[in-house]
Parts: sequence; C-alpha cells; structure tokens
Amino acid sequence: MVDDERPVFPVAPPERIELSEGRAIVRGSADRAAAIAVSINESLEHLSPWMAWAAEPATEASVAVSFAAGEELWNRRRDFGFSVVEGPEARVIGGCGLHGRLDEHALEIGYWIHVDRAGQGLATEVSRALTDAAFAIPGIERVRITCDESNVRSARVPEKLGYAFLGVTVPDDGAHAGRATQTWIVEREAWIAMRQEAAS
Repeated sequence: MVDDERPVFPVAPPERIELSEGRAIVRGSADRAAAIAVSINESLEHLSPWMAWAAEPATEASVAVSFAAGEELWNRRRDFGFSVVEGPEARVIGGCGLHGRLDEHALEIGYWIHVDRAGQGLATEVSRALTDAAFAIPGIERVRITCDESNVRSARVPEKLGYAFLGVTVPDDGAHAGRATQTWIVEREAWIAMRQEAAS
C-alpha cells in the first residue's frame, strides 16, 4: 500500500476525457507502461531540462512500478494520473495529472507532451480539460499549475487559460526543490465565469 498523506477527495474525475483530433486523456495504467516508456525516451532531451524524473531513460519496469502506485492513489481518491493518447491505436503522446499535493479544496495540474506534439496547443487543451474536471469535483475551489521559471513555453499554458500569476518561489522540497518555480492559480468562480464567457 502507498503511504501517502494527501487528502481524500469525494469523487474521482472521469477515467476518459475526449479532446480534439482523435485525442483523449485516459486514466493511467501500468498496462500501458511499455508505450509510456517509449514516448518518454523519444522526448527525453525535450523533457529533461524541466522534469526531474526525465534525468535518465525510462524503462518499462520503472514506469510500471510508478503507475501501479498511481493506480492505488487513484483508487483511494488521493491523486489522479492520466496518459494522453492519440488515434485508434491509442499512441501515448503525453502524460498529465490532477495531483492532491495541496489540501482538500485544491488540485494541481501537471503535464508533459511528446516532442513531436510540442508547440501545437496540446498542453493548453489538456490543462483546460483537466481544470474543468477538477472543478467538477465537489469541494474543489482552486487549481494550481507550477513550472520552472525558465520554461517559457510551459508558462504560456496557464497564462493563456486565464490563471493568475502568484509569483516565483524556490521550494526546498518536492519535484521543484532548489529551482525557481512559477506558480499560477485559478479560483472556481473565476474559471466558471471565463468558461461561460467563452461559450457565449
């Protein structure tokens, strides 16, 4: 059993969220470990400056272990990991998640995109869909996105979505420990208003 102190959320998000152009966000599964490892390794040079876990090539075994732990956290409604897939063959073109790193009223979005799909707006589309999914969970009042201060492309995602920029910090623990990190946040009421305006 995963030893974890993250809050327990009242419900889980959908296990599949449709995107445009035959793409979808699907619940993470250890059964997809080989395909995920291939996708990560094809993008390693693209990811390694920003993602601590991309410092070394992925293996099917290491991905399977990580995703098995992620499945347990999902089942306990504490953290929700996804893969981004494309086409009828469900090629893995990224990963993302709604992470319970904060408190029972907040979730944090994380994402990575295959190098072949970078710069096409996919991270923005994924994050928009995940923000919608987060606020569909009862009790969630805010959603956060963080990224390395130097990762200009990643920072454009929350900016384009209308998140508020909170500033730059240097965390002393976690995935961004010791690195200048931008933090962006959106509140429930602000997000609902933006989505209603966009639909009108």
